[in-house]
Amino acid sequence: MRPAIHALAIVAGLAAPIALTFWSTSGSGPRSAAQAAAIAAEAMTPRQVVEAFEALAFDQRKPLEAARKYISPEMRDHSQRIVGDYPSIIAFLEKLDWAKEGGGPQRTIHHLVAEGDIVMVHHHLVRTPGTPGISAVDIFRVKDGKIVEHWEALQDLPATSPNKFGAF
Repeated sequence: MRPAIHALAIVAGLAAPIALTFWSTSGSGPRSAAQAAAIAAEAMTPRQVVEAFEALAFDQRKPLEAARKYISPEMRDHSQRIVGDYPSIIAFLEKLDWAKEGGGPQRTIHHLVAEGDIVMVHHHLVRTPGTPGISAVDIFRVKDGKIVEHWEALQDLPATSPNKFGAF
């Protein structure tokens, strides 16, 4: 009888931590997937949040998904093209169709500067192939792993310029 009890104790001793791990990281356990994602987002630096947002929005062509993942519902956007609250940002992004081949602007980041909760991205955007595009500066403020504020400065690039250094 003792060997059976010992064997049962060993099996139970091995199974309990494994079962607890699966339960504690499941959707219904004390550490759900949503909570784990929130903890991971808070652990990101402001620069990492903006880089992840930009990569998902531009490189993977999923601006709406990027907004829902990295923008706070309390977002304040200072762009003159929209109302500036979270619903207006989502409505603006829902109209974009960047998923198709060649969709969305072609972007080249030239400078990315982060200091404290502020991240500035200076990039060249070409919305229509064959055009010079624009020089864009986006400034983000990040709090608790989410973008909470955004400013932009956009400058159309001329086809020719006397400036020997160029825009970038």
